[in-house]
Amino acid sequence: FMDKGVFTYQGGTDHLIKEMKKELIKNGVDIRTHCLVEKIYVEDKAVQGVRVNGQDIACKSVLSNSNIITTIEQLVGKEKFGPEYIKDVKNVRLNNSSCQVYMGIKKGEQIPHVGDLLFSSEAEEYCTEKILSKDITSRTFSFYYPEIRPGTNQYSIVSSTNARYKDWANLSEKEYLHDKNDLEQTTLNALEKYVPDIRKKIDHIEASTPKTFKRYTLHPSGTSFGTKFEGLKVSRDLPKQINGLFHAGSVGIIMSGWLGAANYGVIVANETDKFLRQRSPSLVTA
Repeated sequence: FMDKGVFTYQGGTDHLIKEMKKELIKNGVDIRTHCLVEKIYVEDKAVQGVRVNGQDIACKSVLSNSNIITTIEQLVGKEKFGPEYIKDVKNVRLNNSSCQVYMGIKKGEQIPHVGDLLFSSEAEEYCTEKILSKDITSRTFSFYYPEIRPGTNQYSIVSSTNARYKDWANLSEKEYLHDKNDLEQTTLNALEKYVPDIRKKIDHIEASTPKTFKRYTLHPSGTSFGTKFEGLKVSRDLPKQINGLFHAGSVGIIMSGWLGAANYGVIVANETDKFLRQRSPSLVTA
């Protein structure tokens, strides 16, 4: 799709989420955000309910967008599944994680329009080990211009790189802070080739690591895009194991956040809807 150009939602992701919430409420959906599902209750191979923020809620169906392994092993429990299915689960590989560096541009400052995405590599040849190494040679810079958030008149830049969780997981606090600072400074060094005076123009910089992603997304090993392709069959077969349990997280279909979520999410949402209508024939489309 990239040859058609880059299309960015105007107003920011936070605005998009708020608009989605409004639309759901308008259509009679009882929605809650910032709620952590702690447990999916299963009896006799069927969903019975969930525990959310310490509160038990009865339901007939659950569509999980948590990591597929987390859904099976932590939210439900391996003992609820057949042994052959669990063998397949054990063969599912997690995707690697990421590091990102966020750079805020001072109010009143501007940066030249160099495009929305800039792919940069210092490597002489394609090498997976180099792509994942903490000694970074390849970066993707995302440029955010004022028109993305009308009225703000501000710019920001985000650098994204692939990373291994194990390279960051066991550092001491001193080592961790040192390596985060090094990540920030080497990113600025790389960006200076394209925006020469960038150091003078930024007033805020911070880095996220695989540990950051694990902390805030709860994904195992801070995986950025769920699992590799083995996760798809496990995800698709989930309702065959537990009646009423569905999954729509990243399982190696399309390695893109919104695109993968939208495509796979629509497919599984329709299957969930079909399941509920079969259970309750009185349900009709408004």
